[in-house]
Amino acid sequence: MNYYKKLAVLMVVSASNLLAPSIVKAEPKITSTPPNILVAEQKCWLGQFFCPKVRRNLFLRSNQVVKDVKILSLDLASSNGTQVFPANAIKVNLASSSINNLPNQPLLTPIEFDLKNVESGEYNGNLLVITSDSELVIPISLKLRDFWLMPLLVLLLGVGLGIIISMYRSEWMARDEVVVQVARLRSKLRADEEFKQDSSFYKKVESYLTSVETALENKRSAAAQEAANKAQDIWDKWHQSKQGWLSLLEYESKLRKRVEEENPQNQIPYLEQLTWQLDSINKGRASQDSPGQVTKALQEVQVQLNNYLLAETQLDEFRELTNQVPYEAKDKEKYWKQEALTLQRLLYNLSPTDIDSYHKWQDDIRSKTEEIIEDIQNLKDNTLPGKTFLGNVSRAISNPTHPNLLEPVPDVYPDTIDTNTNKLEKLSRNRLAVFYSSSYVIAIFLLGNAGFTQLYLANGTFGAKGVIDYFSLLAWGFGAEATRETVSRVLQEWKLPGLKKSGA
Repeated sequence: MNYYKKLAVLMVVSASNLLAPSIVKAEPKITSTPPNILVAEQKCWLGQFFCPKVRRNLFLRSNQVVKDVKILSLDLASSNGTQVFPANAIKVNLASSSINNLPNQPLLTPIEFDLKNVESGEYNGNLLVITSDSELVIPISLKLRDFWLMPLLVLLLGVGLGIIISMYRSEWMARDEVVVQVARLRSKLRADEEFKQDSSFYKKVESYLTSVETALENKRSAAAQEAANKAQDIWDKWHQSKQGWLSLLEYESKLRKRVEEENPQNQIPYLEQLTWQLDSINKGRASQDSPGQVTKALQEVQVQLNNYLLAETQLDEFRELTNQVPYEAKDKEKYWKQEALTLQRLLYNLSPTDIDSYHKWQDDIRSKTEEIIEDIQNLKDNTLPGKTFLGNVSRAISNPTHPNLLEPVPDVYPDTIDTNTNKLEKLSRNRLAVFYSSSYVIAIFLLGNAGFTQLYLANGTFGAKGVIDYFSLLAWGFGAEATRETVSRVLQEWKLPGLKKSGA
């Protein structure tokens, strides 16, 4: 019996070994070509229009005939998990539910993707091929970008804006700045009625503003800007020392009036030269750096006019002496009256600036005064009652005085600086220093952090490329700073509120 039992077990084992290959062959093996589906397309325009049919062909193979094949599509999730490409947007056109009905003939299965109303992004998921005996997972990767029209328009818009800005900056920006500057300056001129009283400043500014208009008409923005700056400088000079200029203008008018009173018919060269000097001072007043220079010039004219007034007093006294010559001595009387005319002619023709000639004239009239007094005393009796009078006249000529001499030029002091203004300026400078320092620290931190995050932390294999990775960091830092500086300069040139340069 034991023998038969062993024989039966041996026969069962042999039968199972013979049947084992047939059982392995009974398990179908399904493969797909390609093993995964990759789609890279652009989304529909406005979500609905210009939607091309996106189709991918999938070939399914099996080592034997497989029936009841089903293909299931699953939702595709975006890489950030916020968007979903729905499964119903994936259409599987399964021509047959059987695989390998014909020898060496795979099952062609078109896969269509409906891209309507799908957001741009990267979507990943799976396609399941299911049979009664097996299951095949086919990965799907779908990448969508925006329709080409809008990016192209944005690019062209950026290029156009760059060209427009470049043209405006090169041709129109300087012109507009000058126009605005001139408009503001004219508003200030209209508001200051006293400015028009000073013809020198007013005419100078108007001449520069006329030059601005001429330069703008000829599209010479640089020349217009230069003329506008000069006009602005003259206004600033006037505004900073306004009271001083007005005081000097008033004194100049007083000097001019006095000269005109002494020379009503413009027949005295000495006084005419003083008038010319006053005209020169008036015309050049706006070109002087400060009121002090005009003060010095007016002081010279004041001294010269006072010299003339004193000399005129001496001449009047000398004429009075000629009237004291006895009537009987007609020759002497005629001689001394002629000397008086000679002294007058010499005085009138003196140059106000030639102080040596003036002193010589003083010496001449004093010496002639002594001579005429001596002649008068010799011609009259020794008991001349007018001897005291002659002495008084002689002293008046030697030491002349005049009751209406011009007072000195008023002192013009520079505007005082308020200590509170100094404190405010110092505080403002400190705030600006803190602001600029903080701005650089923040800029370095943000730019460095952005580059480090993008190129290092986001790169799991940083350093694998050696110098290339480090050079990328260096180039990014240099490019980011250069870009920041360029953008900052453009914004500052636009002069937007809060972005103006200090002192601009």
